[in-house]
Amino acid sequence: MEAQAFGQHLADCEKCQVELTRLLQLDQLGRGYIERHGPVDIPWHALPRNRWMAGGFALASMVAVAFILLGTLRPQAPRALPELWAQPQRTLEARVTYLAADRYRRPPQVMMGGAAARSGPNRSLALLSELEKRGDLHQLAVAYLATGVPEPSSAKAILEGMRGDLRWQSADVLCDLGVAHYVASKPLDAARATEELREALRLFDTVLAMQPGHVQALWNRSLVYRDLGLPLSAMKDLTEFEHRETDEGWRSEARDRRARLSSTLRRKERWLAADQTGADLINRGAQELARALTFVDVPLLRRDFYHAVRARTSSTDVLALLPLAERLDASVGSGTVLADYVHQVAARDFSRRAPLAEQYARLISGRIPESEQDVLLQRFLTSDETDLALGALAHVMQRLPAYASELVRRTQHDEDPWFRVLGLQAQAMLERQQEHYKEALAPLEQALDICRRERLVYRCIFIENDLSHVKSWLFRVNAAAQHARDGLALARPNQWDLEGVMLQALGNVARQAADVTLGRAYYGEALLMAEGDKWSTRNIHQNLAHLAIWALELDEARASLDRAMDTGLPLTQHGVAALVDVARTRRSPRDALMVEQALAREPGNTPGQRAYAKFLHGRFLVEVDPARGRMLLDEAIRQAEALPLDGVSAAHARAYSYTSLIFADADTGDFIAALARFGAELGFETPARCVLGLTADTERSLLVARGAQGQLLSAYVPLRSSRFEAASMEGAVPPEMLAALQSCTLVDVLARPPLQGRSGLLPPGIAWRYRTRAAAPPPPAGPGTHLVVNEVRYSEERNEVPLQWLPRTAPGAEARFLRDLAATPTQVLEAISTATEIDLATHGKVDPDSNFAYLLLAPGADGRDTLFEDSIRASQLTGAPLVVLAACEGGRPNAALHRAGSLPSAFLAAGARAVLAATHPIPDLDSSAFFGAVRDRVLAGASLAVAVRDERLQWLSAGGDSEWVNAVLVFE
Repeated sequence: MEAQAFGQHLADCEKCQVELTRLLQLDQLGRGYIERHGPVDIPWHALPRNRWMAGGFALASMVAVAFILLGTLRPQAPRALPELWAQPQRTLEARVTYLAADRYRRPPQVMMGGAAARSGPNRSLALLSELEKRGDLHQLAVAYLATGVPEPSSAKAILEGMRGDLRWQSADVLCDLGVAHYVASKPLDAARATEELREALRLFDTVLAMQPGHVQALWNRSLVYRDLGLPLSAMKDLTEFEHRETDEGWRSEARDRRARLSSTLRRKERWLAADQTGADLINRGAQELARALTFVDVPLLRRDFYHAVRARTSSTDVLALLPLAERLDASVGSGTVLADYVHQVAARDFSRRAPLAEQYARLISGRIPESEQDVLLQRFLTSDETDLALGALAHVMQRLPAYASELVRRTQHDEDPWFRVLGLQAQAMLERQQEHYKEALAPLEQALDICRRERLVYRCIFIENDLSHVKSWLFRVNAAAQHARDGLALARPNQWDLEGVMLQALGNVARQAADVTLGRAYYGEALLMAEGDKWSTRNIHQNLAHLAIWALELDEARASLDRAMDTGLPLTQHGVAALVDVARTRRSPRDALMVEQALAREPGNTPGQRAYAKFLHGRFLVEVDPARGRMLLDEAIRQAEALPLDGVSAAHARAYSYTSLIFADADTGDFIAALARFGAELGFETPARCVLGLTADTERSLLVARGAQGQLLSAYVPLRSSRFEAASMEGAVPPEMLAALQSCTLVDVLARPPLQGRSGLLPPGIAWRYRTRAAAPPPPAGPGTHLVVNEVRYSEERNEVPLQWLPRTAPGAEARFLRDLAATPTQVLEAISTATEIDLATHGKVDPDSNFAYLLLAPGADGRDTLFEDSIRASQLTGAPLVVLAACEGGRPNAALHRAGSLPSAFLAAGARAVLAATHPIPDLDSSAFFGAVRDRVLAGASLAVAVRDERLQWLSAGGDSEWVNAVLVFE
């Protein structure tokens, strides 16, 4: 019976399977030894007649040994403490994997931060102490979560220690750790709660990748999806849970939860009914009035009202829509705009208007072929029926963008705010088409102000989406995320189709921040909402392919692209960008035609976009037709370099073309040429010695160096299984390369994004710097100005204490201090513009949406208290300052691939001669002493990198903390 039970257990236990495999390997090794070291008597069980007996004996022996082995390798499961788990109802909404704690009990009646409101905890220090003494870590961690008031931080500490111990079942430990993060999210503000939920979701995803049927992880992930506002994904997991779970109590509760979430589908049904009613209103007018009046709260009805009025062919039919106009006016409290419009149209001469109105109805209902629409539009534009012309312009603007300027002209002074907003949106679209993203902001922000004031929800959702898109292109990812969330909140009550659009916008923000976990969650929900919409389905699968590429899950990326192509629609240029990455290792016969067709459809509106299209074509071809591929990549670089590099597409085309060419050189073993391109990209000749270049491109990486004697060394990995660690590059440089660089006075590191700005690349004893240009700008002659920002008074809501910073100003320099409430972002930006030395001693933070580092300052008159790299990059530092970023994680890089993205790179781009920053949290007083000593060494004549190296070694020899000191980096 034990053998049978173990066999059933073995089918699902990954760890037992591994142990049995090891036993079999040991058995084979033993047989090999006997064969090599005869003479050996042939054992009885080797005879043919006894083999069946031998097989049975061997299996029984292995099972017995496995039990013994597992008993010694795994901790014995100590007795559960019944005092902890005897309550009739559970205190935690989530499920843990400890068996005694996971038996079904009814849920608590009131959830307080993820746990039931209780009169007091049902665990005592004595019980916890007993568990700790027994080494019963699993029960101890779960007790902190699932009894009394949860203590997720205590549970996290135990579970983090357990996850590195092979004796524990890794999937269960990760699941319970996910529960700890889930519980920790409950009392937090939205931003910090999202961080905890993201980590919980990542852990549950990992568990389910290891064990797809892990019921606790399925249950818990559904809770995370629900809390993230992704009800369809939660329902999907609960459905899968019901198929997997055998306990009827849990199954029943899952059905109840799924039923509560199903209100989402009622929203969909109501929106579909409203959408159909709007279409019927356009076609049949007042016949649908009664039904239309029941959907006044659905934002799209105002849009369809305009179409319905324009499509009427008599004054009587128009006036019949007056009750709807009055109700829509009342719903937004904007006077009588729509009622007035009805009266104005009813007064028109319908002997002239009616034929045009009939054609308008056919246009809106999709009965006019695209080939005839341009001619029809001209008829509207040359008529006196200005509202028909305006409606037709809005309808065809996306397909015929040349008419957008006409729409802008006609709406500038319109009395109806709906059309003023539409015109401003068209104005921004024209700017976006030319990649003038900064110029697109003003009309969009003006439009948002109008639509909010006039409560034009339908138009506001589109404006929020456009602002999210524009700010993403400007790398204002945190603001982009906020617009996406605001748009989603507007869409969620009654606008199902736009809810899916805004979920995609949130996915886009997560993708740009390289947040694979949240990106997949948002796109996954949008995909469930997009059933039957092949355009959205294609777009979502293209984006999922990009996320899979970032996660180095190239099989999944290939599958996503195939699903996108299976819609029957051509890929967009964005989809081709993923395809040319994946095709390098997973090429499909239809890829070449798809690339050709997509690039022919989207050749680009601007020279920068055309250079980017050329890059895509070259990147695809360089693997199969190297000569032609290299030619296209070189052309893309030349075209991009002829343009202002603040154009996003031009910058992408140039950077990514260099990437492809560097790796094309590496593929042929030409590491001299590859290293030369590192310097060429930065605008100087790569040094002949003491230089290290490093880059990564999806699944491949390259390190190439010249040592102190000019010797060439390389480390090319064409197929990586994981990316470099974001926190530290320690161990990335091979020992022989380190040895060749050891005797260098100074090592120039030419790191291409996103690797620039990572700590631990070279040992503490080597002086090195991240070099980004040929030479530093010299500061102006004279003593200069030393700006010190310290003792900042933060907003009370931030709950942060000022840092203590003791500045050492340069001799003779004029000292200027910004302290207390004077240290606002506006004041700091003004002061840094002329300073020659800058100390920024303030809190550094990392934005949870974008993963961008920023500086926390005093709140200004506008309420803003943050300084991000985009504001710094837009400044001009005429004093060419040395900038000391005395801020936690102030040197942390972001995920941008087309340029070095970080606070130090922003200061260098603005004109700083050098930046000192750390990628780790730093202590205020110790860092004050360290950075001050570095400045003293520089004033005494040392180069900045040598000064940092020498002070670091002195600090370490005195027993100072090594972690943050080793994370202090030089950017020059």
